[in-house]
Amino acid sequence: MPDIDYSRLCRAVTNARLVLRKPREERVRMVREYVGLHWSEEGARKTVPCNMVGAYVGIVSRKLIANNPKVMLRTFNRKARPTVSAMEFWVNQEIKKINLQNTIERAVVDALFNIGVIKVGLATPSDSASLNWQIRAGEPFAVCVDFDDWVYDVHARDFSQASFMGHRVRWPLRAAQKMFGRTELTPSDDPPYNQQGDERTSILGRTLLAGGSDMEFEDMVDLWEIYLPRENKIVMLADDQITGASTKGGEKPLSVKPWLGPARGPYHFLGMQIVPNNAMPKAPLQDLIDLHDALNMILRKLIRQAERQKDILAVAGGADADGNRILKANDGEATRVDNPANMVTMRFGGADPNNLQIFGVLKELLSWLAGNLELMGGLGPQSRTASQDQLLNQNASATIGQMIDRTVTLTRDVTESLCWFWHHDPVRVHNAVFSPKGLPEIEVPRPVYPGSYQGKGLKREHAFEDMQLTVDPYSLGSITPQQRLATLQQIIGQTIIPLMPILGQYGIRFDPRVYMEKVAEYTNEPDLTEILSLGEPVGMGEGQTPPTTPKAAETTRNYVRRSESGATSGGKDLTAVNMMRTNQNNGAPT
Repeated sequence: MPDIDYSRLCRAVTNARLVLRKPREERVRMVREYVGLHWSEEGARKTVPCNMVGAYVGIVSRKLIANNPKVMLRTFNRKARPTVSAMEFWVNQEIKKINLQNTIERAVVDALFNIGVIKVGLATPSDSASLNWQIRAGEPFAVCVDFDDWVYDVHARDFSQASFMGHRVRWPLRAAQKMFGRTELTPSDDPPYNQQGDERTSILGRTLLAGGSDMEFEDMVDLWEIYLPRENKIVMLADDQITGASTKGGEKPLSVKPWLGPARGPYHFLGMQIVPNNAMPKAPLQDLIDLHDALNMILRKLIRQAERQKDILAVAGGADADGNRILKANDGEATRVDNPANMVTMRFGGADPNNLQIFGVLKELLSWLAGNLELMGGLGPQSRTASQDQLLNQNASATIGQMIDRTVTLTRDVTESLCWFWHHDPVRVHNAVFSPKGLPEIEVPRPVYPGSYQGKGLKREHAFEDMQLTVDPYSLGSITPQQRLATLQQIIGQTIIPLMPILGQYGIRFDPRVYMEKVAEYTNEPDLTEILSLGEPVGMGEGQTPPTTPKAAETTRNYVRRSESGATSGGKDLTAVNMMRTNQNNGAPT
């Protein structure tokens, strides 16, 4: 394999950063609209009275990831099934420990603006220091890579074809100097702008006041971690080698090490829409931001018009005394008026009904492009009946179905990479438990030792690729107690009750007491247990039979179908516009 030309690599990274300037600028602009005017000094440039970007991110991100993921591990390798079963228990515990939900959630939000990137690898001492020692050096970790710090081979048609990819890391200076043995490393500023002149997204949270290194608690240094897939190496470069701020561009990198990890590499991507013949995906908000801008521009204008609206009491000549008495009278107070016919209230200005109608049209169009945003967020009825709304909700869920699938795929790939590192850990013991078949109330410890362990017990002695591991993530979406109750009732009605004769033969009984406790819990009605006086089952004497459930009395029901209009959001907007058209006088007497 030929030697790597590091000077050429630095130039390629610099050129790629220049090409990505425009996407970074657009991302900062959209994030400004997302945070609004009041979040920081560097937020939106104008007021955002109707923040549709914030509503979209809040609703859709919760649809995609709302809980710490759980995974089911399966394998077709029969010999590896005990090990995989124990691994499943241990992996789900470890996912909670490393708070994988936060990493996936940040990647999902990033993907709504442009692209989500997650790096999975073994933590270096500097990684551990930057994470405040929450992850020890040598342990696998997953971290979200911000697009401001991301770079890749822009000539590649797909990320799998990229000759290089990497990101900028900001580590404590002392940890980096000790890790590389390079005392010549100096502190790096944290400027609000990239070298290419575009603003960094971090400027929104800290403004222009905290750019220099002397403003930070401790000295930090910017470095670049570049992954070379074809060489299977990780190259660490100083920031000034990339930016060309010094003559170090021709020097050797800080370190060059082989990539130790899964064959897919350290980076995992979440893109919502594919762009033909391009690696960089397109994000949903890139289609919605123009409508968001136009909608808020019109709404700001409507607000200004409403502020200019005024009512004036016009008084004819000679009726000044009547006018003064009316102006001085309090609300609801009686006052004398000699010539009421000589006075009239006139209205000037006010919101233009045409602009209000355009605002409503843009709002409905944005909601439609977003996949019926109001229905997904439960912000109001969209049809005349509940059954029609339920059908629309299913269609709205299908609209973001692709995004849900891509989020599940990202979670699966990240978890599979973490499993690779956990499987190859040479010292860690996976402490799991299992229940014997038919005895779910009994839990037996089942540790899984590394492959090099010399004692007895389960060992991770199978090659990871030979295990044919399948990772199935679930529980990403939000489930309300009402949904849990509906699922429970469906299982009881469609599965348990029909199978009760068979289940009884295996000693399985339906416990109404536990069922009613769950109903009280999921409906948040603790009084239900007191009303029913739930207690221990009453014992039956020998030869007694359990009481039979009385049959309900036969009744006759007549169903009458009635068609009534519903108060949908669009209907309310149209009604408001019509009322404004009727009441607007433009200076005419009221």
